[in-house]
Amino acid sequence: MKRRSAGFWLQVVGIGHGAIGAVIYRDVFADMAHRSLVNSVPDRGDRAAAFWFMAAAPALWMGGRLLRSAEEHKDIPAQRAAGAVLTAVGVTGTAAMPKSGFPALVGIGGLLLRRSLRG
Repeated sequence: MKRRSAGFWLQVVGIGHGAIGAVIYRDVFADMAHRSLVNSVPDRGDRAAAFWFMAAAPALWMGGRLLRSAEEHKDIPAQRAAGAVLTAVGVTGTAAMPKSGFPALVGIGGLLLRRSLRG
């Protein structure tokens, strides 16, 4: 059985982030849907939080897809860089928000670092 790549798991995190955001912020999105989208997100508040939470979902998915390509082409420097960044963001995010999904980034980043340093 083939093991799942770190890129695959990062894509799963991206999909999960979008699904969780759609549930958590459903009332905010419902309110936004009844109004004009143009200039509807202020700098702070519930709408800003919802917008930036959801903006992370496609970025995570895309990062996972690019990482899968790096894994398939055995681009070790790209995998090592991704592992370092994901680990750093995950550790910082976990410290700031312990009850969050940031520990998943620590796990994926650590996996990448371990694999890339062995390769």
